[in-house]
Amino acid sequence: MSSSEEINYTKEALFLPWNLIFIVTSVLIAATVGWQSGIPWLFELLLTLAAGGELLYLGTMPQQERFRRYIRSKKAEAHAPPSNKEIYRLLSDVSQRRYAKLRKLRDEIAVNYRKLSYASQGLLDSHVQKLDGLLDSYLNLTYQKERYERHTRSATQLDVEDAIAQLQEDMKDDSPRVRAIKERRLRILKQRLQRFRHGRENLAIIDAQLETIEDVVRYIHEQSMTLRNPEEITFQLDMLLDEVHETEASVDEIEAVFAQTGSLLDDVADDLDVPDAPDQAPLDLPDASEQDASERSERRQQLRN
Repeated sequence: MSSSEEINYTKEALFLPWNLIFIVTSVLIAATVGWQSGIPWLFELLLTLAAGGELLYLGTMPQQERFRRYIRSKKAEAHAPPSNKEIYRLLSDVSQRRYAKLRKLRDEIAVNYRKLSYASQGLLDSHVQKLDGLLDSYLNLTYQKERYERHTRSATQLDVEDAIAQLQEDMKDDSPRVRAIKERRLRILKQRLQRFRHGRENLAIIDAQLETIEDVVRYIHEQSMTLRNPEEITFQLDMLLDEVHETEASVDEIEAVFAQTGSLLDDVADDLDVPDAPDQAPLDLPDASEQDASERSERRQQLRN
């Protein structure tokens, strides 16, 4: 939520579990006591007291700042991005093992760094922190990679290209109204084709970035025994972090573009409006009285013959 005004705190207070329990319990107690006592007005009295308490609660609780902070925190948790543990559980077994190997190398690097001179510990700690950032990015990029792979397996780009070519060929001899309907399908197919192409490009970028991260972590692990050139490692980590952040930003940008499908859906919905049928001239039917007179005249002529 961008602001507290977007949250209906009264509604949130009403549908809290313990408040719903209070409402149900109050109704049950009022009904039970009223039925067992045999006094008709006792049920109404207990129900009125419970309703008054509920109104008092709904009038005061939503105004409490502590309650508002509680609701805002719950809303923030619901819209928070998944944690690293959640992302890790979503990965395939192969990707989990690759990530686990990198985490093990990171831990061994930290152990080796602690064995070096005390004077360089500040620089070495920054190396470990940057490695943690790289591994977080590695985890996110691996998740994005598997999403793209699942998408490309669900359908093939060649099928979409064939469908576009076939549709364009069929549209040549169609009437304007039929062509307009097929053009809507053509726009959707072109959107799918564009997503396929961007997905393949992203897969190539992500694969190269993941391999680079793996190579850099292995290199730092090999150098962590002696650390002859810590400045070189610092430079490589900084360069790689910048590249990874640019890769993540480009992937997020493309995802945001393709997530905005509302305009396409609005266009399709507008095009699907069926035009009103043209006004037709009323049928020139004979009047009922004239038709009856004609039939009687024909019957009399048949009797004379």
